[in-house]
Amino acid sequence: CINNKGDSMLAEDKFTWSQGRWLWILGKIYELNRKGAFSAVSEESLEMWMKGTWDFIKNHSIYGDSICCYVLTRDGQKKKDERTGRYDASIYADCFALIGMSQYVKVMGYREGLETVEQLYHSIVRRIEARDFLTEPYPIPDGYEIHGIPMILVNTVQEYILMRQSLNLPVEEETAYARGKLEFILNELYDGKGHIREHKSTPERYQDYMLDRHLNPGHTLEDAWFWVEFLETFGGLEEYLPEISEIVKETFAVGWDEEYGGLLRFVDNEGGRPRGINTGSAYEKLMEETWDMKLWWPHSEMLYLFPKMYELTGDESFLQAYEKSFTYAFTTFPNQELGEWIQIRRRDGSPEEKLVALPVKDPFHIMRNLLKNVELCL
Repeated sequence: CINNKGDSMLAEDKFTWSQGRWLWILGKIYELNRKGAFSAVSEESLEMWMKGTWDFIKNHSIYGDSICCYVLTRDGQKKKDERTGRYDASIYADCFALIGMSQYVKVMGYREGLETVEQLYHSIVRRIEARDFLTEPYPIPDGYEIHGIPMILVNTVQEYILMRQSLNLPVEEETAYARGKLEFILNELYDGKGHIREHKSTPERYQDYMLDRHLNPGHTLEDAWFWVEFLETFGGLEEYLPEISEIVKETFAVGWDEEYGGLLRFVDNEGGRPRGINTGSAYEKLMEETWDMKLWWPHSEMLYLFPKMYELTGDESFLQAYEKSFTYAFTTFPNQELGEWIQIRRRDGSPEEKLVALPVKDPFHIMRNLLKNVELCL
């Protein structure tokens, strides 16, 4: 865990979330290096780091019935979540472990690791379909469907499918499962006005409750490229591309801060500060306290999404959105002294040391989107 400036370590704990992300990044660099994208990358170093990360996840993060521990000590001892008293505090940790391990098996042709990855995948699906999982530090409120779970599954399952395809294994069942999650988002969470609802309960609460009204623009824009990559690969892009284009444009418009620039963290579905009846959840407290902050990760996601949307549609407005996002991101986030991004900013762009989610500020989003853009150019 490092601080927001990137110049000091806050703790030596190791979040499984970050181990899986790191393994995915290493695997993608390795894959692109094999395609000639880089000129001075040591495959030997990449292989060593990948093997060490795989071993740490397999030997320390995964326990019991193929479940991932949320956080561990530096030497790999499991730690219980303080609020819940459980090791498996977030299903998102399992999903990030899966994308990293799938990537490793794929790029290394490591068939010996297939069983471990398959067991983790089936464990994730089983728990999600049984609704037997946690999402700390922000539990899902009773009576709500949320965007985050089907969102991460579209991307997670696609990575798992790509691994299976690399080993010439059938993928029909997994493809149908991921497509079902994508269609749930675009059919059930879509409000018909260009927005994806982050939380959905009953129709009568839509106008009155903050949870039901609010949007998370960064989440939607990140998910948008999950959708187009999945549909481009497995079919259906032509059917959904007009709707996706509308969602991307409207989400960017409602989320962009016209006064200071940058993408607001949370907004009401009519724009501006989230509003409505507050039920007192930890997530609503987060919304009220951080709605106008500018976070690094949505801005890096836009730097891949908009070129990808332009490639698919030829719509010049996506290039304009890219230029707007690029200018803001690179005049706001980089720490000129260290090279790392100062990842959390106040509304006016000044640095903010406040913890806004997890005490984990890994370089996943920045690196992933850089690598996705490299891949787009090949």
